[in-house]
Amino acid sequence: MKISARKKAENRQAILAAAVDLIIENGVRSTSMRAVARQAGVGDATIYNYFPTKEALIQGYYIEAFSQAVDSLHSVEDFEQCNLNERLQILFEAILECFLADREFVNLTFASVFFDPIPAGKSVRAMRNQFMGVVKEQFQAAEESGELTEMMFRELVCHFVWDFFVAVVLYWLRDDSEQFSNTTVFIDRSMDLGYSVIRSGVLDKITGLASFLFKSHILSRVDMFDEHKATFRKLKQEFMDNVEPR
Repeated sequence: MKISARKKAENRQAILAAAVDLIIENGVRSTSMRAVARQAGVGDATIYNYFPTKEALIQGYYIEAFSQAVDSLHSVEDFEQCNLNERLQILFEAILECFLADREFVNLTFASVFFDPIPAGKSVRAMRNQFMGVVKEQFQAAEESGELTEMMFRELVCHFVWDFFVAVVLYWLRDDSEQFSNTTVFIDRSMDLGYSVIRSGVLDKITGLASFLFKSHILSRVDMFDEHKATFRKLKQEFMDNVEPR
């Protein structure tokens, strides 16, 4: 019997909520798919229509949290009037807010999802691409408004922002300060520094210098090797010809 899209969404949410509760209570290894299905009120076999493995179920939590955080940006008042630094901080805070109620679950599962590329690779790439898509939009908006000059290395910086986000979550999970105030300070100061460096144009200059050195020295050595390739081949052949077989 077919079920409605609404019922499917309700089942998915119930499964994720049950997984969070059981993993917090029993740990990842001791939580079975059958136990999750029964607590969620779905059939033992039905759960596999939503998540084929326990790893996929855990990853599903993070995909859902990321989507909720991104959607919440549209409801932030005057978000479009914020500068790039403020927008990225709002994004970080939105994701941490989604994690907050399930912080213990995140503490138990975050490393297995984001640092084990074999089972989680595809899902992590999907989350990273979603995250970076939002970040790229903010950089593009900043360039279009004149807040930033056009960046030739925007893609690389977006990857750094993703890596920084992962570091922020790890810091937050170890933060025992009141209302996670240390995490707030860490984000503020780190992003203020990064934003200042980006606006100063220093990274563009460093990239330009690295490109010049690569083209003028590394590539020239490659060209030199190509020019003398025939000579090297001839010397090798002469050496092999003069080696007496044993």
